[in-house]
Amino acid sequence: MTAEAGFAVLPPRHVSIDGRALSLEAASKIFYNFRPADTDATSRPLIVLFNGFASDVVRAFGTGPTTVEADGSVVSNPASLTRFANLLYIDPRQAGFSYDVIAGRAPSAQDCSQDVFSEYVDAADVLLATVQFLHAHPDLRGPVYWLGESYAGVRISWLLAYLRGAWPLAPYRDDALEATLAPLGRERLLTGQILLQPWLAGSAHSTAIDAAYRAPSLLAAVEASVAKPCAEADAYQCASDFGRSAYNYTLSETEQNARIFAADAAQVSPTHAQALYGVRFEDIEGLGSDERSRGFKCSTADRETPDQRALSALLGPLPDGQSYNLAYSPLMPGKGSSDPDWQQKTLVGAAFVDNVQVVDTLITDGARDLVVPELALRSALSAVAPGITLTETARELTIGYPNGPRSIAIRHYAESGHMITMMQPEAFADDLSAWLDRHR
Repeated sequence: MTAEAGFAVLPPRHVSIDGRALSLEAASKIFYNFRPADTDATSRPLIVLFNGFASDVVRAFGTGPTTVEADGSVVSNPASLTRFANLLYIDPRQAGFSYDVIAGRAPSAQDCSQDVFSEYVDAADVLLATVQFLHAHPDLRGPVYWLGESYAGVRISWLLAYLRGAWPLAPYRDDALEATLAPLGRERLLTGQILLQPWLAGSAHSTAIDAAYRAPSLLAAVEASVAKPCAEADAYQCASDFGRSAYNYTLSETEQNARIFAADAAQVSPTHAQALYGVRFEDIEGLGSDERSRGFKCSTADRETPDQRALSALLGPLPDGQSYNLAYSPLMPGKGSSDPDWQQKTLVGAAFVDNVQVVDTLITDGARDLVVPELALRSALSAVAPGITLTETARELTIGYPNGPRSIAIRHYAESGHMITMMQPEAFADDLSAWLDRHR
């Protein structure tokens, strides 16, 4: 097997959210990038990867055969997960290289509405694209695992609920998705979830995180990093007062943002394309301007978007206001969506707790992360499902269900913040390999 990149095309469909009918009138072209295992690809596990929005961070840092250095150079990655698994990176609707196409008319405000870019449609889109890829690659026979960072915990929770047929957990109905899933042998797709600093419990998670900021241990760690006492008894505010990043309080905001910008810039560089994607941009069907210019993205480039003139020179210009690649999408708060359920309600937390009964789960603890500190997880889940019992050890969080206990594996990374694979790729790869071995 060889590396490839292309698009899964999802036709228009009708869905409902909270009982409201919604017509998804655009055909969504979902970008994927496949990196086969180094050996025995047909029988190895398939890990489906993404960040909260595009798959930019997990592709750039420490998962594939190459990784992006702080200066933007692309180098070989000795910790590549392809040593023991196939990797399928997916960019959700309009994130990364994904784009939408509408035949016969220009896009309207409805095509860019919050409903179209809801967490429920987002999860369904990624699941449909993955199933389409698997149908096109029948030689891949290994178990499927879902790996996501940050908001991707929401996406994975919903797509696993859909796979399990646990529709009452979501205020969402999707006849096309149900029809696609009906003939599938789904056990293979329910093997495991690998969650890097995940958002899991909705508004209860926000409350628990705010409480964690006042934990003496976390405040002391931030004070030790800045080497000064903090005026406020709040770890997040302490880091902010000294210009530190919430994603890694040992880095300045400038340093953290520069790493992400360099990674995003490398991923739109024709010079680096073959190293990062395993294929050249000009060989990806559907990416060139002849087809891409017929499509649209609702979001526009901002100061977080690297220059794409080299990409446009290679693939052809796009209409004004359009970009080939945007790491974010309108689902992202501040880029289009506001007051989403995953921030305001606890529905997704109930889905996560329900899924753990069936799906093996690994969660990371990046000790320097103030965005989703693992310190908040236990109290967040307790608030979501007060009837369950929770027991925590250094390596596991065990949930007591009426039909017996299930354990969530916790792996700790003392030198990492939110981006585990950026800071400690070797340790994460070793932990993941060992965890996967337990499930073979």
